[in-house]
Amino acid sequence: MNQLISKLFLQYISWVLLIYLNSNLSANAQAFINLESGAFFTNINDIRNGNNGTLISLKNDFQTPVSPFLRLRAGYLSNGKNHFSLLYAPLKILETGTLEKDILVDGKNFKANIPIEVVYKFNSYRFTYNRIIISKDNFKFGLGLSAKIRDAGVSFKNKDLLNENFGVGFAPLINLLTNWDISKKMGVDFFGEFIAASKGRAIDLSLSGRYSFSENLKGNIGYRLLEGGANGTNRYNFIQLHFIFVSLSYSFNKNKNEP
Repeated sequence: MNQLISKLFLQYISWVLLIYLNSNLSANAQAFINLESGAFFTNINDIRNGNNGTLISLKNDFQTPVSPFLRLRAGYLSNGKNHFSLLYAPLKILETGTLEKDILVDGKNFKANIPIEVVYKFNSYRFTYNRIIISKDNFKFGLGLSAKIRDAGVSFKNKDLLNENFGVGFAPLINLLTNWDISKKMGVDFFGEFIAASKGRAIDLSLSGRYSFSENLKGNIGYRLLEGGANGTNRYNFIQLHFIFVSLSYSFNKNKNEP
């Protein structure tokens, strides 16, 4: 991570920590953990590595498998309004096959009709702050910011050549949260994180139905869309992945300290 990214990240963390310390967390605080799993499939995954590299599709040029995934989020809810959380979301796609044409990757010519292995990685780590700004009896709406660090890239390998291009980057994201309680036991949840610029975008949206097994344990079944990418001089990659997931969330008992 370069010095500019590190500086922006530290400034963001300092800003969020200031909010954290000023929100009287100890008065009414509740920790939570969320585990999400399921399967995802690829709709778009177009890649070009190198200024004169070949644009290939990991969706159309290979038989991309449906893959399992896992996401883990742990956080803290203060006063029913301020959400702080950390997300760990690893993602890996392994593809093997043969191509009917030569492809150029960072100046390396991978010949056609030779078995090739492609590994696509997109691991995401996020620090998220969201504040509920609308709270009614059965509806909540929150707005916030997320600091995203992604460890991503792709490798190509056959019996003659190996090309790896993995890197770490940082991006700030806007996030939105809505909770609609249909009844005491059931509800609908939406959470989205996104940013867009002239050369790229990042979008992570989820919509799910919720069921409360108890005061502390909740389960969700839903759909997630992961979409975005970047269009650079030497690197091009845009993806669209669709997820079907189930998740469990456990909230620990609130910590109420006397003033």
